[in-house]
Amino acid sequence: MTHVEITTEDIPSVLDRDLKTGNKKPPVFLAWYGLGKSMQAALWATKMMAHYIDYRGAYKTFNDVRGFGIPNHEEERMKFYPDEDLDFKEGVMNVLHLEEIGLLSPQTQKVMMQMLLEKRVGKFFFPEDTFVMGSSNMLAHKTGVEPWLAALADRVGFYRIRPDFDSYQRYLMDHGKTPYLLAFLNSNPSAPYDFKIKEWDRESNLPTFRSFSRLDELTDSYDDIAEAVADPLFRAHATARVGPKYGQMYTEFIKLTSRVGDVESMIEDADRCSIPHEVDIKWLIACRSIALADKNNVDKVLTLAHRLTDPNMNNPQQLDMLESFVGNSISRIKKDLLKTQALVGWRVKHADELSGKVN
Repeated sequence: MTHVEITTEDIPSVLDRDLKTGNKKPPVFLAWYGLGKSMQAALWATKMMAHYIDYRGAYKTFNDVRGFGIPNHEEERMKFYPDEDLDFKEGVMNVLHLEEIGLLSPQTQKVMMQMLLEKRVGKFFFPEDTFVMGSSNMLAHKTGVEPWLAALADRVGFYRIRPDFDSYQRYLMDHGKTPYLLAFLNSNPSAPYDFKIKEWDRESNLPTFRSFSRLDELTDSYDDIAEAVADPLFRAHATARVGPKYGQMYTEFIKLTSRVGDVESMIEDADRCSIPHEVDIKWLIACRSIALADKNNVDKVLTLAHRLTDPNMNNPQQLDMLESFVGNSISRIKKDLLKTQALVGWRVKHADELSGKVN
């Protein structure tokens, strides 16, 4: 029987529904690592104005999770004190995310069962307004996951999450630090999770959504893209994020900036300038035009973006969202341009294509 799968973008809706049903069958999200499960859970907690606790029992011993016992000589028994990482707050909703449950030993899973189902550890009860959820890899991923205890599996709600590039693309539109990674991935949409776990040498970094986000942070750490291109260690840094294949490809991609040409002149003559045919070059022109956009030329930048996406220019299918990429990136990165007539008009015309709201 085929399992129903959801995407990370569906996580908030799942949590909303579980909250309405009393959190009686806590949701547990099963997915490959690096998909963004924790990020979506944290964003949901923020939306709910809740205190978010990311609790990773896999990094702890059984005694850490169960609590530290101190002898009470007067009562002739042990008194257990909870792990300090269970830092609940009074007066607000607490969201406790039990991460990587599948990596726990059966003994520690029993403690997690108390957390999930009874909202307590021993005699330490969580605040009344506590929402509990969990996440884990799957046995099929061969990442050291232990079989689930039948008693635990019967009392939680499993949701399988599939990798979804479109979801990650929209995330980058709203939260990415530079336009270069999104441009690269639109030219290489199969890059995230392009590996076979059986062939992994265990000494290389893997291309996941999370590791590509680290690549975005690396690019942002340079003063400009020219500094990144000039750094002889850039490829090593990139490889340490996403592995050798895509570390090399991304390095070669940003080096193409030297072939982009005079984008300022292209913006000035946006209606008539020559448009290149190479996909990577088009995306890099888009990135550069976003950086150059100001109140005096944003109308021309948007015109250029439209021409880069023109279906009559024999564009490959990866370019179908380039114009939205430019308009949405300017809206997010350069909020001082939001009230310009050109951007207001563009956002009204393309309202259905915008990936997120700009506050």
